[in-house]
Order: sequence, then C-alpha cells, then structure tokens
Amino acid sequence: MPSALSATPGVLTVELDPSAIMQSRPPEPLSRDSADLLAGPIADDLRRIVGESVADAGLIFPAALYDLTEILQPGLPMVEAMLDIYRGSLRGGPFEAQLLAIGSAGGRFPQAAIAPQRARGSGPLLVLPFALVAPGEQLDPIRQTIEQVLLEKGRASLATDRAVRALMGVEPVHLSYATFHDLSALMKVQLEHAELGGLWQLIEAALYRPDQIETVELAPGNRFIGYAGEVWTPWLTFDDLAQHRQTDSAQTQAQYAQWAQAQRQTMAGLASHGINVHIVEPVAGVQAADAEVALSVAKAHTLESSIPWFREAIAAPDDTTDAAIVTLTEHQTPELGTLAYTALIQAPDGTLLGLVNDYPTQASGIDAIVAHWQAQAGATEATFHVERPGGITAGGDPAHLQPWLEYQGEA
Repeated sequence: MPSALSATPGVLTVELDPSAIMQSRPPEPLSRDSADLLAGPIADDLRRIVGESVADAGLIFPAALYDLTEILQPGLPMVEAMLDIYRGSLRGGPFEAQLLAIGSAGGRFPQAAIAPQRARGSGPLLVLPFALVAPGEQLDPIRQTIEQVLLEKGRASLATDRAVRALMGVEPVHLSYATFHDLSALMKVQLEHAELGGLWQLIEAALYRPDQIETVELAPGNRFIGYAGEVWTPWLTFDDLAQHRQTDSAQTQAQYAQWAQAQRQTMAGLASHGINVHIVEPVAGVQAADAEVALSVAKAHTLESSIPWFREAIAAPDDTTDAAIVTLTEHQTPELGTLAYTALIQAPDGTLLGLVNDYPTQASGIDAIVAHWQAQAGATEATFHVERPGGITAGGDPAHLQPWLEYQGEA
C-alpha cells in the first residue's frame, strides 16, 4: 500500500531594490495563463539544481510574491494548503507527477488560504513558494538532496529571470532558490542584527518547537511565554514598574517608554507571522521561573481579546450613578503616541468616585477607551473632558500616573 502524500517546500527568492518596493505593494498574482508561462522555467531550474529525480515528484506553486512573514507561520499553513490543492487535483485517484501553477482570476486566487496579502512596504526580499509532492518514501531522497544543494546551487536561470521580469513587472537584483530552513536562518540573522533576538526565539519556537514552552525576557522587563504556536505576555503598567524599581517620575517615564516600545515591536512581529498574542494580567505567578507554572498562571489570567485595553484600578468606581464629571487624561510620548489614559470620575461636589488607568493593548484600544468613557459620562449626563497636556503626567517617588486637573481639554 503506497504511503500518504508528503510535501517538501522551497521558495524562489526575489530580491528587489528597497527603493522600488518600500512605498508600494508587491505585484498582483499572475493570471492562470501567465502562471503557466512561469512554470516551465522554474521546473527546468529545479531539474538542473536537484537532478532528474525531481521529475518523479509533482510540483505546485502559487504564481505570486509573498513577504517572508506570510510564509514562516506556525504549522506552515502555506505548505499544507499547497498539499491539499495538489491532493484535490488527483480527484481520489493514485499519485501522478504533474505541474500545477496556480493563477488568479481577476487578481484573486480561487483558494483564499494562499492569497498573498500584498501589504504596502513588504520586502525588499519577496518569495514565490513551491512544493514538491510525492508519496513519503519516494520524496525522502529528494528532500534530503534539496536541503543539501538548493541554497548552494540555487541561482535562478536567465530564462526564469526574464520570465519574472516580463510577467510580474519587477526588476530583481537577485533571484535564487532556498528552502524554508534557509529562510529561517536568514530571518534569524536579520532580527538579531536589529537587536530583536528575543522575537526570533519566539518565532522559531512557534515554527519548530510548538510542543515546548519558550520563555523570553527582554532587557526593559518584558516577558513572553510561547507554547503551541501562541504567546502570552503580562501587561506591565507605569505604576507597577515604578513600584518595582523604586524610581521617580523622570526615571520611570524613560524606562516605561523602553518597555512599551519593546512590547509593541515584539507583539507586532509575532502578529505578522500569524502568531496569536494573549495579554495577561500582571499577577505574580506569571513571572515564575518554572515555565509550566508561568504558562498555567498566564492562561488563567488572560484578558478578553474583545476588550482592547488593560485596566488598572487605583480607586475602583463601584457606583458612578452620581457622576457629574468624567475627566480623561492622555499620557503619551512623541515617539510612541498614546501609552495610557487616566480616568477621573467625580461627584457634583468634587468627591472622588473612581480613578483608573486604562492602557491600550492594541491600536484600536486608543479610540475604544475614549469612546467607553464618553459613553459612561453620557449615561449619567456627566460633563466629559479629554485632557491632552502632552507627555506623561506623573508624580511621586515611586512615581504614579496622575490626572490633569487644569481643565483645558475637549469635551
């Protein structure tokens, strides 16, 4: 009985001049007819590089260019999608070595799972993914050969270069073939050079060690716990950082900005690779040295993903039915924008009814926080102020966020 079909993936890397791509989008996917024209040169290249045995395997590729982040995702969904499409083309029959070039109709792929995002600023290294498909025992020697020779001998032919230029309308500065492991090694070097080694640790674990717990600590105090292709991270507040480090306002502002920048960079990098990031309440157990304990605590204290902010209650607003004034103070830096809002709820005589700090945990949280407190004020017909004094309003030693009380804001 023949073994199940297996796939070994690779890519044609298309390196572009940064000035030609950074302010634009990658080209649209090729039509079905154009995809067929590109298929021949790519198949010829693989026979030349890998050997004639590659002709015994099927070859499938979507005729489109992708950013590396679209390819290197947990579970390698691109590879699974190509294998499923190839399997479906056999219509339940026995394996046949065939060439499947997937083109678009009207600029769209019929299979949404492999449609390129074409995000602005992708690149400058883009890739055209492919997969060689065959029964497992037949594919094994081909897979071993590809891992050994594809990067070393993988320069694309002149025919492929001409086809890419003519059909895709791009001007590559370099065309070559690589395996997914080669791409991973390249990304590792790039991220470590950009001082984002912690981000790579989490991505690598999600790709290749999903059944192991990966904990990463960054210099500003960020913590990330990776497992099963997902990541959990506690949300550090300005007040907590100051209390833990016993720092004054100026010191805390500088250190919290570093934490926030690292948090945003890492979360954005993970999201670009399709890795779900869960925000966790900053409870003590999530910092445990035992990775299993930390993960268990993190899962138990994960915030609802539908609420795009984390709330730190200084004086919990238990009853706001008598609220007459709701003042929202924005805390921000020129480089990072809004970091938090302090909400001050007062009775008609000025009595404090509530004081909370709300931290947007995603971009949508900024507007959502303002809308939430505006609605709260409207429910009691309270006066609503948004104060934007510029910078971070804080005081004390250790420091803590404070509301801006000189009402000059906007209702």
